[in-house]
Amino acid sequence: MENPLTPVPTPPEPAEPAESAAPPAPGPVPARPLGHPLLRSALYLAVFFVIQVAIGQALGALAFALGDRFLREQGLLRSPELLLMTVVCHAPVLWGVTWLFVRFLDRRTLASLGARWPAGGRRAALRQVLTMSLGVLALIGSWLLLIAALPPALAALRFGGVSAEYSAGGPSWWPLPPLLLLGVLLALFLIQGGLEEWVVRGYIYHALKERWRPWWAALASSVLFSLLHALNPNVSAFALLNIILAGLILAALVERSGSLWGATLAHGLWNFAIACLVSLPVSGIPLFHLLDVSVSGDERLTGGSFGPEGSALLTLMGVALTVRLWWPLREDRTRKIIAPSAPEDVAGNAPL
Repeated sequence: MENPLTPVPTPPEPAEPAESAAPPAPGPVPARPLGHPLLRSALYLAVFFVIQVAIGQALGALAFALGDRFLREQGLLRSPELLLMTVVCHAPVLWGVTWLFVRFLDRRTLASLGARWPAGGRRAALRQVLTMSLGVLALIGSWLLLIAALPPALAALRFGGVSAEYSAGGPSWWPLPPLLLLGVLLALFLIQGGLEEWVVRGYIYHALKERWRPWWAALASSVLFSLLHALNPNVSAFALLNIILAGLILAALVERSGSLWGATLAHGLWNFAIACLVSLPVSGIPLFHLLDVSVSGDERLTGGSFGPEGSALLTLMGVALTVRLWWPLREDRTRKIIAPSAPEDVAGNAPL
């Protein structure tokens, strides 16, 4: 029998439900870009052309003031190398203009254009120096082998050793050893390639991606890239098509790595190797070169005076490379690659 004096234990009170974790504080809402991306892109290109004309005129006036050494037939003012120097002078002005556009119209940061290390950081960037160099040389070598394998009635390849201009010490306006001029031209081509990538695959491509999928943004920016070369000497339909394919390949490099680094290397190294190593015209423009290489025959196969970029053989290689690079990206529509060292893309999250 139960003792009536024994206290009856009271049942434990039900545990209070654990307080739900407080929701994270919302971050700053990204500001919407001002205006349609096509309108911003058109305005950006207009400013870019104004910068080109202004700097070109200024350098021309400077060369004129320096005297006859630069104005005569073999002088700097009449040399194609001056075009490269003019482009390089755009760099600081174009950087400032792009920052203004991206900060106040696009409401983003320069890093969002690909101005950062590729995915994988500095080690990946160093690897790309090697892979892009080998890839460019392999592409050029494959094209030369195809030309050499064609019947003589269609095309012929001739190798004449070291060029006469290099053996003579370089252009008359260059006072230093010619090897140093090649080094300067390599640096200039990398800067020139970087500036074109900054404009087309940097600003234009990323602006169009606000409304379009990556493939369509890449195609539209590549068509624009081709039209920018439409007034080059000896341009052809195959040349314009190949430049579109080159734009798609370079855009794929940007899309896969999140950076302009690889595309800049590929662009600059291609131009340098074609123009200054194997001595063929690049986009219709011949420059000082190391080796004396020439191709002759059907211009639809060789590219003629425009260079390899006007060759139908390069078209076939470009189509294959475009498919190879873009096919793995066909279903990867939500991927966002940001290199470890990159700041946030939204302007509100980054210091000015």
